[in-house]
Amino acid sequence: MRLAIVTVCAGVGLYCGAAQADDNWYATAKFGFNTLGDQTVSYVGPGGSSSGNTKFDGGFAAGGAVGYEFGNNWRLEGEVLYRTSELDTADVAGLGTFTEGDYSSVAIAVNGLYDFNLFGNENVKTYVGAGLGWLQEIDIDFEQDGVEQSFSTDDIGFQAMFGARYELGENWFIDAEARYFFASDIEMTAEDNAIGTITADYDPLTFAVSVGLSF
Repeated sequence: MRLAIVTVCAGVGLYCGAAQADDNWYATAKFGFNTLGDQTVSYVGPGGSSSGNTKFDGGFAAGGAVGYEFGNNWRLEGEVLYRTSELDTADVAGLGTFTEGDYSSVAIAVNGLYDFNLFGNENVKTYVGAGLGWLQEIDIDFEQDGVEQSFSTDDIGFQAMFGARYELGENWFIDAEARYFFASDIEMTAEDNAIGTITADYDPLTFAVSVGLSF
């Protein structure tokens, strides 16, 4: 509900800004490398509660955004981004030991960004930003010997980003950025053949490149 209110307010702001100023909308397609550090997870099952450690390999991110430049160095954008990280190992008492699986999410976010000229080049704009994201779906999968146990939910998180935009011409540009997303104590419920709940933090660091078009 909170995200819906923010999204409606953002849409009203974008509409009003477009009616009063001659500035640009833009759209981007984003692709990146996703990293996720070791996570401690808590499991509640038929035998009670326990905890365990999980380690993850790299993964990828992909998505897109639509934004509006207000002409005073500020931008507002809405985005959808899928992130995933492959499970390396997991050892959770009461649940099992696993060497396959993943930790993935689909996030719908509203971001505010500020552009500035760090390099003194009119074709390159650096930027910082922050956003509120709704994890429309976040799930963690544990798999061993072809048997998978999945847990999922939705939740709210926050992200911060730093990047640079290079203008390729009048309308096209490329973004390169690093972004950090954080959601705390996410309780995911069992799906299909799994039992119980898993609670864990979610804090991926993503390095991404975007191709964009102003219009």
